[in-house]
Amino acid sequence: MSGCLVIVSTPIGNLSDFSKRAARTLEDSDIIACEDTRMTRKLLALSERTSTAKLVPYHDHNGATMRPQLLADIGAGKIVALVSDAGTPLISDPGYKLVAACHDNGFKVATVPGPSAPLAALTVSGLPSDKFVFAGFLPPTTRACEAAIRDIRDLSMTIIWFETPRRLLKSLTLMSDILGPRLAVVARELTKMHEEVIRAPLPDLVAQIQRRKSLRGEIVILVEGRHHGDSIFDEIDIKIMLQGELRRHSLRDAVKTIVERTGLQKSTIYRLALEVNKATTPE
Repeated sequence: MSGCLVIVSTPIGNLSDFSKRAARTLEDSDIIACEDTRMTRKLLALSERTSTAKLVPYHDHNGATMRPQLLADIGAGKIVALVSDAGTPLISDPGYKLVAACHDNGFKVATVPGPSAPLAALTVSGLPSDKFVFAGFLPPTTRACEAAIRDIRDLSMTIIWFETPRRLLKSLTLMSDILGPRLAVVARELTKMHEEVIRAPLPDLVAQIQRRKSLRGEIVILVEGRHHGDSIFDEIDIKIMLQGELRRHSLRDAVKTIVERTGLQKSTIYRLALEVNKATTPE
């Protein structure tokens, strides 16, 4: 008789969010596949009963090796629980490959739902929640980050990203340059003692973060989608962006950059660039 894979959600910060069902599932499992066995042992310490489950690491680096072993265990009738360090597994981790392999082999997959940082951030953001996209972590390099932001520029739904404290200001600045004054939210340390939700148009949000000495903890960024029928950028926005580019680059390069950021016609950007250049050039 085949076993089962159970997807078990764990707290994203506040350990009180560890549900009784999640605890019981981990207690009754034969194997617990986890990102970090040390984190999972802390959760097991909260359980009322002592678990005899075998803890095995399962993450990006060993997934290809571990999947056949876990599938063999499930096929032998064992119950395998899959957990992440925090939140719902498969959200920005390799768990979906194991789930897909279980379905391909005809094994049962069950879920114990619970905390999820993207959904928790969405509920407190005050941004539209009827449609949204979770885009994972923003790329670390400037060029890749710009490309990722441009990819979602025309979506008319709330966009959700993960980001690190160290890269937060850089990423928000790129968003402000590319997306304009859209309403955005930085949610950090959700469910923890220092939980904070900062909500403002992107340029104002950048200014607020610049004034902070440091930010710590897990961070979620949310940005409202494009309002169809409305232009994301008005001429004032574009001229401000052009002023910044023209201080560092030639008119040709400045126009090229702003065209890429806004998606507007080159002729429109070129006309505005000439106006900005004329206004800033001494007679």
